[in-house]
Amino acid sequence: MSGLTEIEDVIHFDRLVVQSDLRAIAQILTWFEAFQKAPVSHAVWLQGQIALVEAFTNAVRHAHELLPRQTPITLEAGICVDRLEIRVWDQGAPFNLARLIERVEQDYPEPLEHEAHWGAALFKKLQDQHRWNIEYHCLNEGRNCLRLVKFC
Repeated sequence: MSGLTEIEDVIHFDRLVVQSDLRAIAQILTWFEAFQKAPVSHAVWLQGQIALVEAFTNAVRHAHELLPRQTPITLEAGICVDRLEIRVWDQGAPFNLARLIERVEQDYPEPLEHEAHWGAALFKKLQDQHRWNIEYHCLNEGRNCLRLVKFC
């Protein structure tokens, strides 16, 4: 899995590397403002922004929980001719996000009544109701990539 810069139809691409620190959210939100342009609708951009913050938060709280705060998380986003694509790269232990997303309704029918797995509930809703493609890839090099794609 390579970066978005290798895709030919990229209109706008950027990468941001931050530490595993929730205080970076303000910087991430400012960075992501640049992706608020055509062909991405405002609604899709807002969905992407929420998903990006949730993905980053999960990387900090779960994937990098036992790693030093200096461990980088790489964020990539790109607007292509036909889609918005977001990637969040972490270095944590791999897990099966697809299985968690599929289990979320069964195990957590009322996600607001639980402290855990709000992100999985959000990603399931993005998939089912808003047609986002969400994939989590565990790479042999000790990195993982959450890929969020919304076709326009």
